[in-house]
Amino acid sequence: MELTALTLLIAEINRLIDLGKYDGITIEEIYKAINDGKILRYLKEKAGNDIDLSIYLNSKTFNDFESWYVERLQSLYNAYSGDENRKWGIQNKGLCLLLAWTNEIIQQGSGWVE
Repeated sequence: MELTALTLLIAEINRLIDLGKYDGITIEEIYKAINDGKILRYLKEKAGNDIDLSIYLNSKTFNDFESWYVERLQSLYNAYSGDENRKWGIQNKGLCLLLAWTNEIIQQGSGWVE
């Protein structure tokens, strides 16, 4: 997978956090979207025009990125759900957890291409 796909996504999640309008997205809502396998579609539904996920959802630029991303998020969920505060210092905002877990995917790295 291209590292660029994850770093672009981090920028989009960070933008939503900065707007402050989505502070109400809970960790539990993020868990559900991850478990449903629809995290990117969930973000698009919640944030509308405040987030641009077209490169992931409307093109094949990054192939089947959402499935690949969800698989890694589900792995993190299975390993760390309920332990976010100890591991990443996250206890309140779902978007902060998603940002931390996306960063964790990068840190775990494997097979990156540029």
